Amino acid sequence: MYPQHTRVQQGQLHAQTVSPLELAPGAQNLESSATLAMNEAVALRRSQGRETIHLGFGEATFPLHLLLQDALTRAAQHTSYAPVAGLPALRQAIAGYLARTRGLACSPDQVVVGPGSKPLLYALLHILQGDLLLAVPSWVSYAPQARMAGKRVIGVKTDPGDHHRLTPQALSEAVAQAGREGADPRILLVNTPSNPTGSMFDHSDAEAIALWARDAGMTVISDEIYAELAHGWREHVSPARFYPQGCIVTGGLSKAFSAGGWRLGYAALPAGEGGARASTALRAFASEVWSAAATPIEEAAIIAFSPSAEMESYVRRSARVHGHATSRLYETLAGLGVPCPRPAGAFYLYPDFAPWRPALLQRGISTSQELARYLLDEWDIATLPGTVFGEQPEVLRLRLATSMLYSPQGSSSPDERAAALWRLLALADTLSPADHAGGPNLPMPALERAQARLTEVIHALSSSPQL
Repeated sequence: MYPQHTRVQQGQLHAQTVSPLELAPGAQNLESSATLAMNEAVALRRSQGRETIHLGFGEATFPLHLLLQDALTRAAQHTSYAPVAGLPALRQAIAGYLARTRGLACSPDQVVVGPGSKPLLYALLHILQGDLLLAVPSWVSYAPQARMAGKRVIGVKTDPGDHHRLTPQALSEAVAQAGREGADPRILLVNTPSNPTGSMFDHSDAEAIALWARDAGMTVISDEIYAELAHGWREHVSPARFYPQGCIVTGGLSKAFSAGGWRLGYAALPAGEGGARASTALRAFASEVWSAAATPIEEAAIIAFSPSAEMESYVRRSARVHGHATSRLYETLAGLGVPCPRPAGAFYLYPDFAPWRPALLQRGISTSQELARYLLDEWDIATLPGTVFGEQPEVLRLRLATSMLYSPQGSSSPDERAAALWRLLALADTLSPADHAGGPNLPMPALERAQARLTEVIHALSSSPQL
């Protein structure tokens, strides 16, 4: 037994070296997601009466379909926990949905449902062996999630002159370099259509990447959250069609069904022994972290993924409006001489402001972070810098999202706003399914303000004395 005074002295010494609420080393440099942080910053600016053209956040903002609203109302009293992997009827509906819309053979036992595809991606990065191959640029949360899971992130170069195309050659080069640096890349995470570029694999690219991954023994995670929002001039093709034994497909309600706040996602794992092991591990992880997605949301989601002419029309019209708005802004940028890949899906553009580097340097701007801050402070345009998508600081690319530009001017209530957006969706059938910028322009005053403001920015930079 230690004397009482010795124990007190030891306690005092311990108190001098340890403080409560001290962060673990891995948490000391964590930052909020750049997309969510920007959305909150814009909300704060607007609450202070500051005009902001919101190109900084990608959220599908159409009203929820009435079939989903009614289904949620009917299920509101279902308060018991759902099974960890999801309600059997929902998993059956998702399996059928993937067969109808992607041509993927999938049984309900291969599907795991979660509170959004984002936590499912995080769980998959925890349970799968090896480091992560990730195209540059890629969505802001992939790399942080991988690092939080203890993995190294190996960036893979893409070709900015060819829609940021990912190639087997670039993948092989990245794997070779990673091996020289002591990394062990075993997972390839792809996103098609892409956030941030809006680009999408064509058939040959999806096949080539899938076959490369098969030959390399890689696990592919294909994040297809934007798959339904292809603009029409390029078909969405899942890599899982060519590598079903090694490809995990994720998706959810947030984009095509405009239900981001519902937080409902899925992961479809491969058949066979390896897929069964991964599914068991994923369910075990889920059981210890989130238990299950919300039961009423799962009940309502069955409607979204079941065959329905009304829901299919809603998704088709949403995709056409997203494509129309994105194409119009793309044409504005192209007309101004701004290098930008033509978007094939989702609601993003990824322009490069490098041609105006001398003019920007005159203003003390040499990085995409500084460029985004300049546009927000001086021009009231919210964007996201390329650095948060994995680009080097000196690369002057920004991500622009069009999905917050559809709301009408002067709508004084949520009901008025919803009615105006329903009218916009009804007009989608007047658009060409393959070229959404053709034909009549849909009424989008906020989009027109964005076009005009970006035109002013480029004209101002072009009038610099050194240009």
